[in-house]
Amino acid sequence: MKRFIYGPVPSRRLGRSLGIDLIPHKTCPYDCIYCHLGRTTTKTMQKQEYVPFSEVVNELDQNLDILDSSDYITIAGSGEPTLYSRLGDLITSIKEKTHTPIAVITNGSLHLMLAMQCCFSILTDRFLILHLNT
Repeated sequence: MKRFIYGPVPSRRLGRSLGIDLIPHKTCPYDCIYCHLGRTTTKTMQKQEYVPFSEVVNELDQNLDILDSSDYITIAGSGEPTLYSRLGDLITSIKEKTHTPIAVITNGSLHLMLAMQCCFSILTDRFLILHLNT
């Protein structure tokens, strides 16, 4: 049974995208009224290892064929993925397993933190969803 990965799902931007979900449902620094997931239930900027790193890596190891057959591996899901404290370790681990490009879909709320800048520097792509009031 898959607990942390889902798909691959079709994506306009990324083709066949294998998703990785590391954050509990609606755990996010923001509570945007237009979020497709609904209202934020846990509003936080606290980074932590929300799910056990070793279990995520084990699940990825058991699904290497799916990693290699996907157009992208996308870290996104039920909450803000940059809240996962071992995100950099996970990206490094994925890069050691496959040459499939990796993307993180984020709202950018933690983008300016030094640890996030280092983490983002090893990504293939990052998609920041920016919302501007006019």
